[in-house]
Amino acid sequence: MGIFDPVSYTVIRIDGDYAYLQKEDDPGAELAQVALARLPEGIADGSRVQRVLTDYELL
Repeated sequence: MGIFDPVSYTVIRIDGDYAYLQKEDDPGAELAQVALARLPEGIADGSRVQRVLTDYELL
């Protein structure tokens, strides 16, 4: 997997100003902590997002 390949995540929980994301292709990986300001509006627990480089979009 290269740096330009998209990575899909599921939002596990939102806590304050951060969301905790689980990599869909590696459920055993540590959760990624991402500032809500970096994520698209309208995300909630259970939302799916995709990261390409440093941009996130809702799936």
